[in-house]
Amino acid sequence: MARSTEGASPRPGRLEASWLGRVPYLAGWRLQEAVAARVRDGSGPERLLLLEHDPVYTIGRSGSVANLLAAPDVLRAAHAAAYRVDRGGDITYHGPGQVVGYPILTLGHGPDLVAYVRAIEDALGAALRTYGIGSRAVAKRTGVWVDLPDGREAKIAAIGVRVSRGVASHGFALNVATDLAAFARMIPCGFAHEVASLERLGVRAPLAEVAARCAEALAERLGRELAWAESVPAPRDDEIGEHAPVRDARDLVAEAVAP
Repeated sequence: MARSTEGASPRPGRLEASWLGRVPYLAGWRLQEAVAARVRDGSGPERLLLLEHDPVYTIGRSGSVANLLAAPDVLRAAHAAAYRVDRGGDITYHGPGQVVGYPILTLGHGPDLVAYVRAIEDALGAALRTYGIGSRAVAKRTGVWVDLPDGREAKIAAIGVRVSRGVASHGFALNVATDLAAFARMIPCGFAHEVASLERLGVRAPLAEVAARCAEALAERLGRELAWAESVPAPRDDEIGEHAPVRDARDLVAEAVAP
């Protein structure tokens, strides 16, 4: 595939998307690191990892554990973990019934991160329109927003990205049939707001179908040719940087309830 070199402007290329089903959070994070390493050294294609996670709260670089409201025993009862991660943004939730997308691709030197995030927002909005759901981006509030039937504004998709040595990772989480009660255990993205899902808006759709529509819209907006791969090679330990945060990731819930 066509791929930019470090410091050059990215050229349109091939984006290989894969629906991976349910993946534990740390396994997905390690896979991102490995795919990013392959993209940087030219040994692997740009990829879009599409999956759902077991219940987990992740706290970004600008986030605070104070925004996780539930006590550790409550989180454990909900089978939820919590990790500090290396993406931008504050706290968010991932869980069953949610499409998580990790675009891992070259943005080049000094990328326009605002434009990249806007491309993701626009792509998710386009995917939602195929289900008859209108949405919008809101200035200074990253993500995708909709109106509930009673007219209240609610967030249906969260976005948090990381760019390291010209390669983007992390990405978006779109609520499809997510247990929205999980969001009440935190202050999502650091400020109080309503949360929506396709199901809350009266739309039932298979996760893999929603993921495919997101992939098509995102590839178009990023100028990539979309291809599908049934699987992604497992990460090797040597592909994970010696000081990569995922190596030291600790489940804050497990630590808090340990005897």
